[in-house]
Amino acid sequence: MDKKRPRILAVDDDPLQLDLLFRGLTLEGFEVATHEGPIGVTNMVRAFQPDIVLLDLNIPSLRGDRLIDLIRRAAGPNTKYLLLSASDESELRLRAAETNANGWLSKSLPMNEIGRRLHEILGPPVEAPTSRRLR
Repeated sequence: MDKKRPRILAVDDDPLQLDLLFRGLTLEGFEVATHEGPIGVTNMVRAFQPDIVLLDLNIPSLRGDRLIDLIRRAAGPNTKYLLLSASDESELRLRAAETNANGWLSKSLPMNEIGRRLHEILGPPVEAPTSRRLR
């Protein structure tokens, strides 16, 4: 049975960071979409229906911690949100708590560690129920 790969949407203003996330998280077993900046991100969320949205905290035009509220209106009820930044970890932790994000990740983490943490946040994959014929 083919299992659905978890969907990750990465939102950042840096195209090089988006490329790194796309390549690295694809290798870690995720289906990845990227979006540069905040304009149009709610449409992307509606279309892609990600399991996790990774938001750069320091997007100049609209910070990731402010963007979460807009995205929540477009996302499914089980979507998780993580702030991503090279900022001080104490600031990341504070912003994640203030926005009720599901967590935060430092951009300095190795990609395999980011992948491991994302899988951990999502929990074990849910098997589709199977039906049996009773006689």
